[in-house]
Amino acid sequence: MQTKQATGLDTRMLTPVYAGVFTIICQLFMPWITIPMLKRCKLPGKYSIFQTGQLFRNLQDAAENCTRVELEPMTQDVLSGLMKVSTVLAVMSVVLMAVMVWVIASVLIRRTKSKTAVRIGFGLNFLFGAAVCAVGVMVNLLINQQMGRENTFFNLTVHSQAQITSWIFGQMLISVIVFFAAGRLLTLEDQTQPQMYVERSMREDRRVSRRTWMAIAMILLAIPLVIFFGVYFMGDRGYVFIGLCIVCLAMLPFAMVFEDRKPQARELLLIAVMAGIAVAGRMAFFMLPQFKPATAVVIIAGIGLGAEAGFLTGAVTGFVSNFFFGQGPWTPWQMFAFGIIGFLAGLLFHRSRRLKRMNEYVRLALECIYGGVATLVIYGLIMDLSGVLTMTADGVSWSVLLAKVVSGFPFNMIHAASTVFFLLFLARPMEKKLERIKKKYGILEV
Repeated sequence: MQTKQATGLDTRMLTPVYAGVFTIICQLFMPWITIPMLKRCKLPGKYSIFQTGQLFRNLQDAAENCTRVELEPMTQDVLSGLMKVSTVLAVMSVVLMAVMVWVIASVLIRRTKSKTAVRIGFGLNFLFGAAVCAVGVMVNLLINQQMGRENTFFNLTVHSQAQITSWIFGQMLISVIVFFAAGRLLTLEDQTQPQMYVERSMREDRRVSRRTWMAIAMILLAIPLVIFFGVYFMGDRGYVFIGLCIVCLAMLPFAMVFEDRKPQARELLLIAVMAGIAVAGRMAFFMLPQFKPATAVVIIAGIGLGAEAGFLTGAVTGFVSNFFFGQGPWTPWQMFAFGIIGFLAGLLFHRSRRLKRMNEYVRLALECIYGGVATLVIYGLIMDLSGVLTMTADGVSWSVLLAKVVSGFPFNMIHAASTVFFLLFLARPMEKKLERIKKKYGILEV
């Protein structure tokens, strides 16, 4: 009998390939620099790396012809210098894409012998991102000079006129990870003992685990701090980046489920399937405002798979579904609201011996009550608070918050009613399926 098995070599080896494709897509299609004040002059506010020349021309046009911005025109020498910078950036971008194609081909052909190529490619990728950030700082310095603003820390960061989008930061982060992990991704040495189904057993009910306490700390401290950082220091401009941070934080306590063993693909796939069902359900009912099954599916995931998996499913659902409904400053708040509802469902129902001994219809009634109350109170209040913090120009006050809660109450009631409705029809069959799969394969248990 085979005593050792490989640990997903082909899947890991494709990681640099996916990262390289992501880099090429970012270079070709994604916006890299935004200047919101240009929208006052009916000019584009977002520019890709190949549109920086047009960006500088639009700045000059706004300074000369638009009275809605207090911007002095640039001299011809300064404008010519900026156009040269835009040409250099475009050439560097083309070279970087060629390097990424070389890296991808090297990984696919040479496999484990392509470590040097991967490190060179993603090292250059990080340096290119740093160069774009430097150009953004330079443009901010120039705009501040033309507007007569002081070059203070806040005028160059929080209140900057030229802003670097989250795509460049995401690309730089991926470059760092792939650069340092290239040795582990492109190796044949890692092997592990095979784990057969018969070796797995279900853990008995016990008290709140160490990973659950870590998840509570993440939910109550780390994730709210990340959201408020996005509100007050990024001006809600980096909501995609903030959303990725929340997903990463949600994965930390979930990863502790595997602290005593290697994760299996079937375990991770089950979380992905639950998140996919929630996303698909939210999209399928897009024509009915607030009447969506997403929250019900997240609750079922928390009940069936545990608190940590419930939070991760909720966070991923909010992040991915908004690529269809529209990303915005509300995305991190929705991720947090969905996640905490799934997490609390796992805490209350997943390991409770008393609830498991109850009649299934009584248990279903309790789950429906929880779903309705959690959706109305937790999701409703979090989203109302997000609206006050991110979309109110007159400042935050109790009267403004009360008005927001009252105006949003009918929509929250519809959302709560839809959660109860879908739990009535989906909870029992889906929970039985999850329980059967868990017992058969020992999924998410040790």
